[in-house]
Order: sequence, then C-alpha cells, then structure tokens
Amino acid sequence: MAIVFNKTPKNKKFNYRPLYYDQKKEEREKRMKTALEEGEENYEQALRDRIQNRWKRNVGSKERKASNQRLIIIVLVIAMLFYLAFFL
Repeated sequence: MAIVFNKTPKNKKFNYRPLYYDQKKEEREKRMKTALEEGEENYEQALRDRIQNRWKRNVGSKERKASNQRLIIIVLVIAMLFYLAFFL
C-alpha cells in the first residue's frame, strides 16, 4: 500500500442548465399560434388579446410618466429650500 500525499480529489461536475422565463417571447408565441389557427373564434380571441396587451402597456407608461413628474417636482422643491436656507 503506497502513501500518496499530493493527490487531490477531482472536482464534482454538475449538469445544471438554468431556465429563463421570457414573458415577451411567451406572448409572441401565443399570438403566432392564434394567428396560424385562422378562424372566426381564434381571430376574435387574438384581437381581444392584442387589445388587452396594448392597454396593459399604456397603463404602465402613464404611471411611469406621472411618477417622473412627481420626482422632478420634489427635486425642484428641495433645491429651492436648500437655496433659500443657505444662500439668503
């Protein structure tokens, strides 16, 4: 029996592949699927889905715009108070 002092164990290998969820891709694939299945029912459902998606996007942009305006107003008020407190 030989004694070996400098032998190191091998690293363990894992076959892990991370999964990513892309919501836009899922929606795009759903639209393509409904578009390929031409029919009156599917056309109406696809139209409803498109209208709903547009509405969701517009709601978020309006909220974002209002939030940005509030932030600008707050920064201006703080700047004016700072100016009045230290320079006058």
